[in-house]
Amino acid sequence: MTLYEMRVGPEEVRSYLHSRGWISIAQSPLAQIWKDGVNGEWEVLVPLHTQAADFDKRLRILLSDLMQAEKRDKASIEADISSIFLDVTNLRAAHASLIDDSIPLQAGFELFSSAQKFVVASAAATIRRQGYFRNYPLRARDHARNVRLGHTKRGSYIVPILSQARAPELVYEANQEHIDIAVEETLFDRRVTATMSRALDTLSDLISGSRTPTPSEMNDAIGEGVSRELCRAVETVMKSNAVEELDVSFNWSKVASAPAGSVPEVRFERGSEELVAMVSEFLLSSPQVTEHVIFGVITELKRRPGEDTGRVGVETLLSGRRKIVWMDLSDEPYHLAVRCHDRGIPVSVRGVLNNAPGRIAVMEVSDFGPDASLFTQNPLD
Repeated sequence: MTLYEMRVGPEEVRSYLHSRGWISIAQSPLAQIWKDGVNGEWEVLVPLHTQAADFDKRLRILLSDLMQAEKRDKASIEADISSIFLDVTNLRAAHASLIDDSIPLQAGFELFSSAQKFVVASAAATIRRQGYFRNYPLRARDHARNVRLGHTKRGSYIVPILSQARAPELVYEANQEHIDIAVEETLFDRRVTATMSRALDTLSDLISGSRTPTPSEMNDAIGEGVSRELCRAVETVMKSNAVEELDVSFNWSKVASAPAGSVPEVRFERGSEELVAMVSEFLLSSPQVTEHVIFGVITELKRRPGEDTGRVGVETLLSGRRKIVWMDLSDEPYHLAVRCHDRGIPVSVRGVLNNAPGRIAVMEVSDFGPDASLFTQNPLD
């Protein structure tokens, strides 16, 4: 597929150039001129009018100039531009006997099926943390319908999962009064992929080494997004005789910071499916404790002198609508909330949510802090 068939537009091209250190130096209604900000030896013209008769021709010229300026091949540049607003999760099934990057039909079916299960389980865990889901949240199912699969890639057998990552810059401001519903909906894609990364990394650590994970460790893993459904997705792929290793790698969008604590790759080797199955069965049989996860901005802060706790209101999306969730925070997290409020930093909160119809929404908090899915470093440092 060519750059033009991918329907790449000016926004993708300009974001790509910005990410590579190019600088915009002139603009008209029809085009922009960008200069190589590293060496300053090259200038390229970016067409802006997508309906112009020569738009594709101008893109071809732009691509040719970039190949010379960056000394990279056409396919690599095309792929980077077309995926500039995407987080790409690659599922790779490896086996020494694979022929011509092919895979047996049944193993391929299980890999594609697991891709869907990874997405739904991670979306569900982004909304609620629990050991298993009798019924997925509706939003998790809807999310899976919007996520796309890319073309399979060479190198064993690789299936790319494509998720939007248009994390807007400077959306949140100090003392912000309301969240932006459209922005929050956009950020959900990135939050799901970040949950998948943390959950798979936690599961991999849980089953590594020579000892069996303890019940306490498996219960703690739920808080990181591990669920029976996620375990079953890994187990399904690893049970195939055609797969010796499952690698899940994360290529984060270049226009949004990689989530804090995220890993570039998680690996499961043949033989690990037995421990994964054990974790899966434990999560099914253990007492079910459900914690919700909310994302939003702090709009309310209330604390009287001498009190040990402070009252905090976080505006979030519940069932597609803005709503303030109230919580009591002890001294340290309350001061953290004040700093996030003063600097306009979005937060994530995990805990038991009571959102009865017609009542004030309240949460008993177990974890509170800046939304780690949107920042590589702690934004308060």
